[in-house]
Amino acid sequence: MIIVTGCHGPDLDGVACMIAYSELLNIQGTVSESVYSGELDLETAFVKDYTNYFPLKQCGDSYPPDSKFVLVDTANPDIIDSSIPVDSITKVFDHRQLVFTNRFSNAELHIELVGSCATLIAEEFQKNDVIPSQNTSIYLYSAIIFSTINFQNAVTTDRDIQAAKWLFSLSGLDENYKNKLFSAKSKISSSNLYEILSQDFSAKTLSETRVGIAQIEMVGISRMEGDLRESLEKALKKLKDDYSLKYIFFNGIDVIEGYSLFVTIDPDSLDIFSSILEIPELEYSHKYSPIVMRKQIWPKVEAYLSTHLQKTPK
Repeated sequence: MIIVTGCHGPDLDGVACMIAYSELLNIQGTVSESVYSGELDLETAFVKDYTNYFPLKQCGDSYPPDSKFVLVDTANPDIIDSSIPVDSITKVFDHRQLVFTNRFSNAELHIELVGSCATLIAEEFQKNDVIPSQNTSIYLYSAIIFSTINFQNAVTTDRDIQAAKWLFSLSGLDENYKNKLFSAKSKISSSNLYEILSQDFSAKTLSETRVGIAQIEMVGISRMEGDLRESLEKALKKLKDDYSLKYIFFNGIDVIEGYSLFVTIDPDSLDIFSSILEIPELEYSHKYSPIVMRKQIWPKVEAYLSTHLQKTPK
């Protein structure tokens, strides 16, 4: 049995890759299923409802002794479900620069810097001359569109664009679908903001320093400077406490206007991210164009802390 999984609390990219790669293996005659742990985000819930298709299972406490695992959309064993033995992971697919490949002693690694892991999985179908089902095509297409902010962010590659075109041709979708997908993440209020931030929150220990970055992609990110400003500050303070962080940073992305909104809540975080991002004029609330993704920020954080640790208090 091959079990396809990803990080705890996967986003749409991770869910799409789990569904798709398991489907590919089963078509090729290898018995496979896909499992996840944690909560689903708003965009994943939208695609799930749109397709009425969700073949993932919740992670169990144990697996058959001969189980092997494929990890998608992450190469960090610290953020997968604790019931999954790292030594049994045989393949890893990820698209980020900051990975932990040395932790996978038995795995075949597929780490390529594209905008979406779904692009890598779509290419696996193409390499094997296999056509994904319509529902799987919708999941993969949605993941690429959302992960690349409709091809607006700097990590988008031609491979992402070509994969999305191919998947769109198989999906039966119309052009208006993209607007519906992005609008799903915009149903944010003061009552659910903390929950939405925590679902996709990323915290790491780098050079013995705890750092966290929250990210939201939505229509109307300016609300984080308006009616949601107080709720955002409270949510970030709670996340900082919950994860025992030294520094915390918020990256809000407006998917229509095409810019990032950076928010910090304390002087130490403001100072260090001003240096990390090389923005001397960084303010507690700061608009930045073009769009910057969290996956682009993390390598800068690691590089800065590794060279300035003696100058930066832990």
